[in-house]
Amino acid sequence: MNMKLRFGFCVLAFALILQAQTTQMNVEQLAEFVRSELALKQHTDKQIAAALKKIQLTERLTDKTITDLQAQGAEPKTLEALRKLRDETANLKNSAPADVTSSPATAPDNTLTAGPQTATVAPKPAAPPPPDSVQQQQIIDQMRQYALTYTQSIPNYVCVRVDRRYVDPHGGDDFRSLGTILAKVSYNDGQERNDIYSVGGKIVDAGMGGIGVRGGARSSGEFAEMMKDLFEPKSQTEFGWDHWAKLRGRVMAVFNYFIDSGHSSISISYGEGREDDQRIITAYKGLVYTDPNTGEIDRITFNAVDIPASFPIRSASERIDYDLVKIGDQESILPLQALLRMTTLHDGSSRNEIEFRNYRKFGTEIKIQYDMANTPLPSSKTEEQPLTGPANSGAENEPKQPAQPAQPAQKQSSSGQDTSNPWTLPTPPPPPPK
Repeated sequence: MNMKLRFGFCVLAFALILQAQTTQMNVEQLAEFVRSELALKQHTDKQIAAALKKIQLTERLTDKTITDLQAQGAEPKTLEALRKLRDETANLKNSAPADVTSSPATAPDNTLTAGPQTATVAPKPAAPPPPDSVQQQQIIDQMRQYALTYTQSIPNYVCVRVDRRYVDPHGGDDFRSLGTILAKVSYNDGQERNDIYSVGGKIVDAGMGGIGVRGGARSSGEFAEMMKDLFEPKSQTEFGWDHWAKLRGRVMAVFNYFIDSGHSSISISYGEGREDDQRIITAYKGLVYTDPNTGEIDRITFNAVDIPASFPIRSASERIDYDLVKIGDQESILPLQALLRMTTLHDGSSRNEIEFRNYRKFGTEIKIQYDMANTPLPSSKTEEQPLTGPANSGAENEPKQPAQPAQPAQKQSSSGQDTSNPWTLPTPPPPPPK
């Protein structure tokens, strides 16, 4: 009976807060309200955040209380609303009389003693606090400016695209290789062209749409279009703070985002390129990694959400990376890698690893080196590193070193003459990833 009465009281409290202009609370009452909502799971993160916007605190809210509530399950929009309350109460002189929350995330470290000796457990370095709401909006505005003008900054270029394609017919992660596709990518005056050179070591002449290999996933247009779509006003993207991170040695501010299907420009299709392919426009969410000083975007993740149960594709996700590349005398942020995964009802799961190599000026001859198929990018180029300690973003973001184009391997005969051949077939591919 007590549990039923408590449930009814909390639901009523939530409704009253939403109906009121403002509701005054102290920090202890606020914490109890948030923890009750987290325990009941009756309202979404967005709804809880909306209720918090109607609360007026009579005491100063501290970062520790917010960290405690985060450790107890508070989600991004709720945390954003709490930080706004923190900023609004920063000038209040009175604070909560005692610690109103407790969490292992902020509990003091215990000292272990054995006789006369003392051993202290070293605390795990704490993640730096997020930027305040004003700083977050400034970073988002910088990202928007960068994304909407990105294509204007791209030089005309040619490069090599490497597609490693894997499938697991049973829908798990026991992948087998479908072969590697090597292609020349040409970008000239905003127009991109992909010309296939080989599929699985066999030389072919086709565009990306005519690969001639059944099965697996394909993607196109994601590098510039997805970045632009995230910040177009028509997308009505919802952004929220996520975390600080290091990527390729640089400090990144990471934001989460969501776009509903009514404002999405991303489509997923199932079929072999025929007119009767099944196709949907999907809602999606993910993360954006940005330089907090400039708005430069270095990584975007994508996850399709709310896919209809009747659609053959059950899941689709992608991670897109960009890096600084030197082409001639110009340095530009250009595609580095994409990882694409899909799972279907009938064909199992697929994984594509896409890399971009050997950038050159448009119109320059470029050779396809087949050993590219067997030399993935090093983990230092692709793995996120956790960031601990102060996030003095400018202090740690040293200028990137320009990417050095791969040099073709040179082979010499006993007479000293060059016998390199860009069309040499590749060695057997490595075992598929687990």
